[in-house]
Amino acid sequence: MQVERRRRPIQPRRRIEPLGPIQPRRQSSQRPVQSRRRVRTKFSRLKYRNILCLIAGAIAIGWIVTIPFRTRRPPEPPVILPQEALSPPTIQTSENLVERQSEPTFSYNIKTPPNPVYSQELQGIVDEAAKIATSKGLPAEPLSITLLDVSNSKTHSFAGYQNQTLRFPASVAKLFWMAAFYSALETGTITERESAFKDDLEQMIRVSNNDAASRLLDKITDTKSGGRLAGEELQTWLKKRNQINTFFQSAGYNDLRITTKNYPIHYLKQEQPIGRDLQLRGDPSQPIRNQLTTDQAARLIYEIYTRQAVSSVASRKMAYLLTRDLDPKAWKNDPSNSIQGFLGESLPTNIYFGSKVGFTSKSRSEAAFVRTLDDRAIYILVVFADDPAYAKDETAFPAISRYVFDRLNARGPSSLQ
Repeated sequence: MQVERRRRPIQPRRRIEPLGPIQPRRQSSQRPVQSRRRVRTKFSRLKYRNILCLIAGAIAIGWIVTIPFRTRRPPEPPVILPQEALSPPTIQTSENLVERQSEPTFSYNIKTPPNPVYSQELQGIVDEAAKIATSKGLPAEPLSITLLDVSNSKTHSFAGYQNQTLRFPASVAKLFWMAAFYSALETGTITERESAFKDDLEQMIRVSNNDAASRLLDKITDTKSGGRLAGEELQTWLKKRNQINTFFQSAGYNDLRITTKNYPIHYLKQEQPIGRDLQLRGDPSQPIRNQLTTDQAARLIYEIYTRQAVSSVASRKMAYLLTRDLDPKAWKNDPSNSIQGFLGESLPTNIYFGSKVGFTSKSRSEAAFVRTLDDRAIYILVVFADDPAYAKDETAFPAISRYVFDRLNARGPSSLQ
């Protein structure tokens, strides 16, 4: 039986009315989602400006606070005011010097030494300084002292103890090699640039390095250490090396001898002179050693600090190399320091101090320039002690130095006596 399937009646199509004007969307009551981008406000800009101002202020305050530390020492080594304005007066030199018909081509520029006035007052200070050494059981015979007071710009005065006795200066000879080097550089004897020797100069003077000194002495005199020589070859070598003596002798440094190197020299693997350097020393039983007087060392220090040695520019450079920092923090942990056991150890740290020391197992020596910042005391002190007892003793030099400093600083600028 068939089931009739009813058809759904067709509904009439609904008329779609046209839409009216679009109505604005109703505002949601929920808060809009915030964007991740931060919006700068006047307050935030002000905050950043304040931070920048604080940073700038901190930098300015730091700069001001550190002024005393940056200016703790003079910008450059002080200068002695030489007598009679620009240069010290000349004095008559020995006849054999004045009447020389020919001058060596390589010669120190200051031909006559300074002419300070002898001071009985300074002599008393020097004599007491010598007694300080002997009171410690040290011998008087190998001791020499020169004291040159330059605190009075009109008259420089001096005194000494065995101050014209030639003695072994150890590494104080390097002070003279430095002056000769700058002269050779300025006169064209050395043709290379100064920068090529910067490290050796600093090592020779600041650290007293023997290797550096050996290379510079060879350069100044156009010589080299090596095996034994003979005949004319040896004489030529000896003449060249002897130039370092005639350089100063022609300028009144009479009987000075500074041709022998200091040992040991590591790059040559020499603990002592050998070959031609040994021939230079002559008779082994009475070897020729370097020799200076404390007066001669004091003179060169004086000429450096009056900016007359070689030239004003060279003198300034030499004074920089001689400058020492007396603050124990600067030298206590330095095994090669030139302060402990020497003239600078006992002095105040807030002064200018320049020096060159010499030390071996058999001698102790030093040439120093001292100047207080208020100029109450300005002086040169040179002490040579050519004896093993002084090499072992580390108290005599500091004690002598402090005594001289206290006496001159308490007195102030000198007056004629």
